[in-house]
Amino acid sequence: MTSTDRPTVRITGPADLLALIPFGLGYQPHSSLVLIVLHETSGIRFGASLSLPGTDEDLQPLRAGLDQVTAKIDSEPGVYVTLAGYGPAEPVQRAVSVATQALHAAGVPTGAVLRVADGRFWHLDCDDPDCCPPEGTSFDPATSPVTAAAVFAGVVAESSRDALAASLAPVTGPARDTMIAATVRSCAFLLELLESAASADGSDPDTALDTPVGRALQGAARTYLTQAMDSYRAGQPIDDEHAATLTVLLDIDSVRDFAAQAATSEPWQLQLWTDLVRRAEPRFSTAPASLLALTAMQTGRMALARVALQRALDADPEYRLAQLLTATIDAGIDPTTVTQLLAG
Repeated sequence: MTSTDRPTVRITGPADLLALIPFGLGYQPHSSLVLIVLHETSGIRFGASLSLPGTDEDLQPLRAGLDQVTAKIDSEPGVYVTLAGYGPAEPVQRAVSVATQALHAAGVPTGAVLRVADGRFWHLDCDDPDCCPPEGTSFDPATSPVTAAAVFAGVVAESSRDALAASLAPVTGPARDTMIAATVRSCAFLLELLESAASADGSDPDTALDTPVGRALQGAARTYLTQAMDSYRAGQPIDDEHAATLTVLLDIDSVRDFAAQAATSEPWQLQLWTDLVRRAEPRFSTAPASLLALTAMQTGRMALARVALQRALDADPEYRLAQLLTATIDAGIDPTTVTQLLAG
């Protein structure tokens, strides 16, 4: 297995599938209905997690989510969906019934239907006590080879979706104060350089990047970014001055696009972009957040990608790369295809 490969695991039963789900989502689901879309020969296509409805009156959000999921499922032969409801019996059964109806109405077959709670799982589609005991079946994800493969590959699962979002929370206190000051200095330097380039060339400041000085700046910025990547590859985070300068330089489209072309599924890239997302000033968080999403997508960590993209769109709802990546996830494009598109 190379550093850019995702782990390949063999699912031998429900316990292995349940061990895999948190790593696929990026967090441990709670009060959720998880849909795993599989193919008979090629394995898992993608997964989605929807909140359990509290009552019959709360079903509309679930139905809307199911509509989005079913719209992304290929109708080719061999595709089916396994359902896993996390929580008490009544809300799980309610969600499973609605989901089963929606999937069958869309012509999508279902596989196993499970409920998970307190370290046990129940087969909701089986009433044979010999293979599906009514008291459920205990399982320990820590002992599954799926968990071992995920840990070996550096894949992590947060305790909840809120914990996943918190992992990208902005730095605070003295660390924030230092980044603010460093970002102000970087902005002032870049602005002065571009204004000087425009003045010397007799051009408008808005087109200063097209001047010789502007093009030299973009080349230097790519070198600066490459140096940062080399540092993280070696396990050495960059200092605040370097980080602040990068967040400002990534506001230049050509520099951001260079970073996007270099994006891979290597763990150090996740660390790099997570670090910059947390340290960036809100005005300059869109590019690092989008690049984190792009890297997360290539590792199959779609939940992390969505959290990062929401962070980018909160800062700038019109940010084109974040919009495109969100549409890519919504369309169900798999991580391998994302990687191939970048390589092309």
